[in-house]
Amino acid sequence: MLGENGTEQFTVDTLQDGKLIRSQQIHDPFIHSTTTIGISRWDLFKALFRKQFETKIQVVVSGTPGVQRAIMMLDPEKLEAETKQMLSDRAQSRAENTANNHCFGEP
Repeated sequence: MLGENGTEQFTVDTLQDGKLIRSQQIHDPFIHSTTTIGISRWDLFKALFRKQFETKIQVVVSGTPGVQRAIMMLDPEKLEAETKQMLSDRAQSRAENTANNHCFGEP
């Protein structure tokens, strides 16, 4: 079941100058993930003697083969129909529950 440990379908890899700093397994690639990168005092000291000090940070989000296959096989017409149905269901739910003092307001 999605959401349980071991069922993560996405990986966020953070690399500094090509070296893997952190690899994190996640369920949803649209959440914010934070990685703290520390530069050692030795590297900072060496940077004093270089013309320019720069470091390259890469964040790579990848999915399992099943996720990639599912995304590539999406049907735009079917997605549009499902979206219209969901919006219709929400509007109907709001109409039915406005008298019940819910926080839903008319759009």
